[in-house]
Amino acid sequence: MGVKDALSVLPARPAFILAPVIAILVLLFYYGEMYGKCSGMKQHRAALIDFLHSSASPAQFKLSEFTDFDWDTVRIVGGLKAGARSVECPFGWNWDSGERDSLIDAGLLGAMIYGYRGAIVEYLEIRTDEVAFRGVESSLSPQEAVFEVASGNAAGGGVILTLSK
Repeated sequence: MGVKDALSVLPARPAFILAPVIAILVLLFYYGEMYGKCSGMKQHRAALIDFLHSSASPAQFKLSEFTDFDWDTVRIVGGLKAGARSVECPFGWNWDSGERDSLIDAGLLGAMIYGYRGAIVEYLEIRTDEVAFRGVESSLSPQEAVFEVASGNAAGGGVILTLSK
């Protein structure tokens, strides 16, 4: 089989084959890293909530023992407002469609912003009705980010983390 025979089996209009292949490759390149980051945030949030709910109440929770990345400061913010900085995650990879906006409107979205040597290394949005922080008024070091865990109110079923003094 020669080159001429091999070329004769190709479609007359290779664009019908190449265009979808190129489009898929471009989408994978563009969304691949974003998917990893967004789904990672969703998994990290679910793991944190599961871990806290499985802890005997009252218990002590050291944030540094839960994270698997380097950080030297964490800022915990409650009540994010519309337009707050976020990682844009399409297709429900982090929050279900419209859920983030609904949480912001209800005042139920908070964030944990981890820094290392002055740069943000991790950003995690949390529902404040699932995990509520008390006594946190400034950034915390890993040694300071130690909390007492208590069950929340019966309506929300969340967990309350109070900064240990």
